[in-house]
Amino acid sequence: MPTPIRAHVIVGGFPPGQHGGHDMDYARLRILQALQANEDVNATVSPDFTDCQRYIRDCQLLITYVAGPYANDPENDVIRDWIADGGRWLALHGSTGGKAERLNPEGTKRRMAKFPYHETLGGFFMTHPPIREYQVDVPDRNHVLTHNLPESFRIQDEPYMIEVLHPETRVLLSTAEVPPPPAAMQELYGGDTSLLPDGTSRALGFVREIGGGSVAYIAPGHCHSPTTGAQASIDDSLFVDAKRPMRFKGPWNTDAYEKLLANAIAWGTGVEG
Repeated sequence: MPTPIRAHVIVGGFPPGQHGGHDMDYARLRILQALQANEDVNATVSPDFTDCQRYIRDCQLLITYVAGPYANDPENDVIRDWIADGGRWLALHGSTGGKAERLNPEGTKRRMAKFPYHETLGGFFMTHPPIREYQVDVPDRNHVLTHNLPESFRIQDEPYMIEVLHPETRVLLSTAEVPPPPAAMQELYGGDTSLLPDGTSRALGFVREIGGGSVAYIAPGHCHSPTTGAQASIDDSLFVDAKRPMRFKGPWNTDAYEKLLANAIAWGTGVEG
């Protein structure tokens, strides 16, 4: 009998039990379906990082899709040590976010706060323009995560602005079609640190090594329903008959994203799908 491959899936919003502006049920279902493509994979599920040490200690793969939850310092230490011992962490979409902090006592201006959690992950969410259609480029197609992906593909999604925190990071996905950042970026963050060294593109996916294991991050992946994201910020060009889309699956319904997710499961489990 083959030894089961263990995966732990964290999907949830903030406050606990809330959706954080995303259709968490849909994202959770799609992730579990992708894992179930291999019958040797057994999965556990949590809504946040609480007691993560109980679940990941004998796991090969951790998958996160969160909007708000992040690992506190003790939980981050557990995750980092687990990766260094050979674990693999697949972080999706809002996993680079976390908590907003006030810039002034009145709380009228806020920016995302950076924690040791982000240092472990290797990326930090700054902001994103409204949902729009844009091109994803695949500058590195020589990795299992990008195996059989085209040189570029188009999706409808939130174009994330992510600061890549470590110079040794291997960028796998990028885009040069993100609109100019808000003028407030200078005040909030001291500038647009999401730009890559070429000065025109931004990372949408990367992988980095930590000891004997590694972390992969994929920025695309937004989805919402009428009850979880009715006020989502969407570019007018995506409206049909001037009607805002109340259900949005975006990249999840594209062949490229499905292939990317399947590749990521293969990368995390060591089993070809």
